[in-house]
Amino acid sequence: MEKLSFAIIGAGRVGAVFAAGLRKCGYRLAGIASRTPASAAELAERFNVPWSVNPAEIAKRAEIVFIMTLDRCIGHVAEEIARQGGWHKDQYVYHASGALPADILAAAGQQGAFIGALHPLQSFAGGGNKDCLSGVCFAVDGGTDAICLAKDIVRDLGGYSFFVPQEKRALYHAAACIASNYLVVLMHYAVNLFQQLGLSAEKATTALMPLLQGTLDNLANKGTDKALTGPIARGDANTVAAHLTILAQSDPNTERLYRQLGLHTLLLVQKMDCLEWAKLYDLLRNNGEGKITKLYQDEECK
Repeated sequence: MEKLSFAIIGAGRVGAVFAAGLRKCGYRLAGIASRTPASAAELAERFNVPWSVNPAEIAKRAEIVFIMTLDRCIGHVAEEIARQGGWHKDQYVYHASGALPADILAAAGQQGAFIGALHPLQSFAGGGNKDCLSGVCFAVDGGTDAICLAKDIVRDLGGYSFFVPQEKRALYHAAACIASNYLVVLMHYAVNLFQQLGLSAEKATTALMPLLQGTLDNLANKGTDKALTGPIARGDANTVAAHLTILAQSDPNTERLYRQLGLHTLLLVQKMDCLEWAKLYDLLRNNGEGKITKLYQDEECK
C-alpha cells in the first residue's frame, strides 16, 4: 500500500530529521516551506522537492502536514494557512512541540483536518540523519484519527509511542528538559572544574564521557533507585565536606549548585543510618554548623 504524502513547514533541524526519516519509510515528500528562503531551498534541494516561503502553498500539496516551527509560531502558522484556505477535509496536521497541546492547531481542525501532536523524545543538535528516530519514544496527542495515524508513523520510523493528554503536556516536557537540557548544564559545570586542573574544554569533555556513559548504562540497566553511586550514596560525609571546602574556594556558584543537588540526592538514598543521613543533611544545608532540623532528629528517622 502506497504511503501518504507529507509536507514539512519549518526547515530547521527537526524538520530535516523528519523529512529524511519519513522518506526512508516510503512516505512521499510533497514540499518544504520556511519563512527563510535559504533554509527552505537548501532542504528542498536535498530531496528534490518544491519549496516556498508561503506555508499554505505547500500545505495544499500534502495529505499529512508537519508544522515544525518554533513553538511560539505554531498556532500562527496554522491560522495563516487557514486564512488562505490551505487546509482541507481529512487532511492530517501535526506539530512536534513537546509542551503544546494538539488544539493549538484548531484553525486546521475547523477546516476539516485531523489535528494532533507528535513529539520525539530526542534532542537534535544538528544534522538530518534518517536513522536517528529509530528507537525513539514519541508523545502523541489529538483526536482519535490523528492518534491512530501518528502511531502508524512512529511504528514505521522504528519508534514507539505513548499518549500524553493536553493538560499534561507541560509536565511531560518539563521532565524531558530535566533529563536532557539540564544534563548538558551539569556537564558544563563539571568541564569548567576540570579546566581548573589545566585541561582544555575538549579534553575535559573527553575525559568525562566514559563516566557519563557508564552512568547512563547503569540507569538503563538498574533504574534510578540502584544506579546512584558516590559519597552521598555511601554516607561519606568527610568526602562531601572536602568537596564543599574546595568548591567554596574555587567556584562558589558551583558550590551552591552542589549543595542543592546533594540535598535532592539525599532524598533518593534508601538505606543509610539515620545519624549519617542527618549529618549529611546538616552539612549540605548549613555547612555543618548549627543543630540538625527537627524533621531529621533521631525520633523522626525510626
